[in-house]
Amino acid sequence: MKKSGWLVGMYLLMGTAHAAVIEKIPQAAGSPDLIVITGVIESSDDAQFNQIAATTGQAVVLLNSGGGSVLPALEIGRAIRLKGFATAVANETLCASACALTWLAGAPRLAGESANIGFHASYVVNDGTASESGVGNALIGAYLNQIGLSQDTIVFVTTAPPEGMAWLSGEKASELGLQFASYQTNAMSSDTVETQIAPEPYDPMKVVAAFYNALSNADGVSAASLVIPEKRGIGPFNEASIHSFFGGLSTPLRLESIARHGDDKTVATYTYARSDGSVCKGRSEVQTIYKYGKTLVSKIRALDGC
Repeated sequence: MKKSGWLVGMYLLMGTAHAAVIEKIPQAAGSPDLIVITGVIESSDDAQFNQIAATTGQAVVLLNSGGGSVLPALEIGRAIRLKGFATAVANETLCASACALTWLAGAPRLAGESANIGFHASYVVNDGTASESGVGNALIGAYLNQIGLSQDTIVFVTTAPPEGMAWLSGEKASELGLQFASYQTNAMSSDTVETQIAPEPYDPMKVVAAFYNALSNADGVSAASLVIPEKRGIGPFNEASIHSFFGGLSTPLRLESIARHGDDKTVATYTYARSDGSVCKGRSEVQTIYKYGKTLVSKIRALDGC
C-alpha cells in the first residue's frame, strides 16, 4: 500500500506531537467532572492538568496511557492528591509505568475488572541528566511517601523490573494493603465512565512515526511507551539504552519515510551520523499489534545493518 507524499509528510509531522490529550468533560449536576488523560505523558502536561484542575472542585481523573515522562506524572499525581480527586482506569485500557504512578494518587482509586495497571522501572531526566536508579527511585519514593502509601507498596513500585511489566492484580494489591475500588462503588457508574474512552483505531503509520521521532529526540521513555508493555526494557526497547545511543549521535536520527507493508508491518527509512562521523542510511521493518485498545510496536528488524 502506497501513501502519497503529502500524506506521509503529515504522518511524520503528527509523530512529533505525542503529548497527552487532557480534557475536562462536565457531568450532570451533583456528579464529579471527568478529567480524561489520554496518550504519552510529556514535560508540559502537568501545567496543562493544573490549569484544568483549577476549574473544578470535584473530579474523577480517567487515565488511558502507556506511560511517559516520570516527573510530570508525579506532579499530576501531587495535584490530584491535593485536590482530593479520584483516579480511574477503565476496562480494557492500559495505565502503565508513569501513568500508574499518577493513578496511585487517587482518593479513591478506581479500576475496572479488566483494567491493565502496570509498573516498570524507568529513568527520570532531571535538569538534563538521566538517572536510572538512585535519584530516580529517591524522587519516586518521596512522592509515594507523600501520598501516604505503605512501605510495602513503595518497595513494590521502586523495585519493578527493568524489563517487562509488573502488573497490579487484586491479589497483589491486597497483599500490599493497597486499596482500590470498582466503578460501582463510586457515584459514577462504570458504564458512564467507559463511554468516555472510545477505542483508538489501529494506526501503525502514526505510531511508527511517533516512535522514530522519539528516537530522534533521544527520548527513551516516550519511545518505550509506544511499545507493547511485555517487551519494554529489552534490547532495542530499553529506555536508558535508547537515550544513551541516540543522545550520543553527532547528527540526530531523521525519519525520511514510512510505508505500510501488509496488515501489521511498516518499513521506516531513516538516517543518522554516529559520534565517529560514520553515517547510517537505514531501514527497519516494524511490526505492530493492536492490544489494550492501542496500536503498539511489538518487534523491530533492521534491514540494512543499522
